[in-house]
This record gives sequence, C-alpha cells and structure tokens, in this order.
Amino acid sequence: MDTIKIVSTDLRTQGPFVVINTSDFNPDVHELYGGQELGAPSERVPTMAELLAARDQLLERERELAAEKERVAEQARANEVEAQRLYGERAAAADAATKAAVEKVAADKAAAKAAEKAAGDKK
Repeated sequence: MDTIKIVSTDLRTQGPFVVINTSDFNPDVHELYGGQELGAPSERVPTMAELLAARDQLLERERELAAEKERVAEQARANEVEAQRLYGERAAAADAATKAAVEKVAADKAAAKAAEKAAGDKK
C-alpha cells in the first residue's frame, strides 16, 4: 500500500511529519510534508449497486447473444435445406438437358442416316 508524509499535528510528540496511507489522505485535514505530491488520484472503486447493475447488463447481453446464436443456427439449417433443394433442381435440370441433348444427337443421326439413304436411293 502506498504511503505519504504529512505535516504532524504535534511537532513535540510526533516530529515534523507522520506517515499515513495514501488512501487515508484528506486534503481538508492533512497537509503534505516537504513538497510531496499525491500523484494521480487512485481509481474510484465501483459501488455494490454499480457492480450488480453491470452484472445484470452482462447477463442480459449474454441472453441476447445466446438468442442470436440460436437464430443464426436456425438460419444456417434453413439455408442448408434450401441449398439441398436447389442442388436437386439443378441436378434434375442437368439430367433433362443431357437427355434432350442425347435425343437431339439421336435425331440428328437418324436424319443424317435418312438423308444418306435418300441420297443413295437417287443414285
């Protein structure tokens, strides 16, 4: 604990100064001895009511964050379901496009074969 020297109240019994805890210094009662300085004032200690209010705020924020975390998790689940649905649609569309392309190739081959046969019949 920090201490300071203050001017004594009774030079005869206490000497020129008395050493006290810095936290006990009261400028209305005490005078610093020998040009000492107190330095920066010590940090104020919060009251019990302030600490309890801060705790309540933290608990409320914790509840809010937990609810937000659950909301985000629910949204992630919904996004996953939607992604699976879209993947299925894309796969179905790709299958349909592939089938159409295969049918077109088959039709083109059949048309080419028919044209070739017709050309051969003319000769």
